[in-house]
Amino acid sequence: MTLEKVKDSMEKDYFKYYKPNFLIYLIVGVFAIIYIVKEKYLLSISVLSILSFFIIIITKYLWNKNPFKFLFWIDDFSGRYEGNLIYSYVDEKGASHSGELKHVKIISQSGSKITVYSFSIKPDGTKSSLSVNKGMFVEKTDDEKHFRLIYTYLNDGSLEQGFPPHYGTEIIKVLNKNGVKTLEGEYYTNRHPYQTRGSFKDMVWKSNDNEHEF
Repeated sequence: MTLEKVKDSMEKDYFKYYKPNFLIYLIVGVFAIIYIVKEKYLLSISVLSILSFFIIIITKYLWNKNPFKFLFWIDDFSGRYEGNLIYSYVDEKGASHSGELKHVKIISQSGSKITVYSFSIKPDGTKSSLSVNKGMFVEKTDDEKHFRLIYTYLNDGSLEQGFPPHYGTEIIKVLNKNGVKTLEGEYYTNRHPYQTRGSFKDMVWKSNDNEHEF
């Protein structure tokens, strides 16, 4: 791995989920160890490259494992969640429509990035078009016991159903009650011709499987 590739991989808020003080201790400590080993054994190695590679391994593969998980201020949200989506919209005649669909969210996560894949299952058993987040803001709830994920997403749209790709926003609270992770929250879209909005109900963590069916 070249130094240029390492630098590119650490752009765009790469360290935003690290605890700042712990990150400083990690960098200083690992840098010192590598430097001492290099000088002792007269190795021709790049301290910066090895340090960067080490941080990448932690961020991508070890971020949610002991003791490395204590370097991060976020929890592990990853996995497959299943529940229901409650939706509503007003059509061109001003009539209100609402309903409920089975809903799936798959959260893929590393120490630097969180990706949320979402889709619903229609009454005939077919899947809706896929939504994937395009931004992510994470914060702790006011009581500091849970987390809130706020993000925009892009839905692929459906030629079959006659609606184009569209953007939406979701505000989701990740709860951890007695070791069981659940999601609750709401969403709204700029979907045409009818803007939709709704909420999520009984979204419960089912497995570590983060492979989606698309």
